[in-house]
Amino acid sequence: MPGYITAQQAAAYLSCSTQHIYNIRNKSKAALKAGDQQLAKKLSPESIKLGNKLLFEKSTLDTWLRKYGDRT
Repeated sequence: MPGYITAQQAAAYLSCSTQHIYNIRNKSKAALKAGDQQLAKKLSPESIKLGNKLLFEKSTLDTWLRKYGDRT
């Protein structure tokens, strides 16, 4: 498995819907647009956007889950 997993794989890993993953991305993008860098970082520190797709680095996702615990 490569170092990155897709949004679908992340959703399965988190036991949530793919839409939930995209909602996190959209909240982060909205926070950035509003100029709130801290909120954007809190919402999706694990996300890396490449070619309009949300990807996750597995080790970073694990760290994020340990730190924040919930699926917000």
